[in-house]
Amino acid sequence: MENRLKPRVKILRYSDPDRLSLAKNAAIFLGKLDEENIKRPLNMLKMGHTSVFRGEHVKFEFWTTKVVYDHLATYTTAQLRACGGLRANEAHHFIPPVEAPELYEIGQRHLETYKMLVHGIDPETNDPKERIRLQTARSVAPMSVELHYILQFNFLTLMEAVFPQRIWEPGAQPDTFEVVNMMWEQVREHDPELWELAKDIYGPEAIAWKKARARLKKENPELFQEIMTKYGQLKSMWS
Repeated sequence: MENRLKPRVKILRYSDPDRLSLAKNAAIFLGKLDEENIKRPLNMLKMGHTSVFRGEHVKFEFWTTKVVYDHLATYTTAQLRACGGLRANEAHHFIPPVEAPELYEIGQRHLETYKMLVHGIDPETNDPKERIRLQTARSVAPMSVELHYILQFNFLTLMEAVFPQRIWEPGAQPDTFEVVNMMWEQVREHDPELWELAKDIYGPEAIAWKKARARLKKENPELFQEIMTKYGQLKSMWS
């Protein structure tokens, strides 16, 4: 299917576009007087002091499949969730999987069956019948129907959980990867320096290094100790 209906993501609110709130909180955290130093939160993030990032958030509006909603809402911590679901709202669109757009026709047929039940039409005969309640009819709706919902995540949850789990580590379902990658691109537009740093700290390279460290420590302990002695000294941010 060439004209695949695609999911959509829109940022409704990005709480600190100029990084001034983070700068003030970072200054108070460290007892500094220059509260408008917007580089300080970046240095704190590099040092692993992340508490101030919990105080800022991004509110997203989504139009995605039920599958993607489950992945975002079930396995990560959202500060806010607003979704009527299929219990109170009728589904109108089917979004085929990224890897199988040819399933569109099958999914559309299931969606039409669902809609006929909701509107009081017998899907077998096309004759009028008693309308079935939405919460009952949803049992025959395909999993990839489009849901409209809002989720809000704080900065740290995006950095430590949502982006690593769904786009930076391998294994995420393609539909979820597609949506979370749109989230990543949009937050990056608001503050490229911050979010590129977050990717460097929590992203693919950091994830790969964590695995390499474990393997190196087990298979070549001498080299591991040499690297740690030369590059692994810990320094205090207060010094």
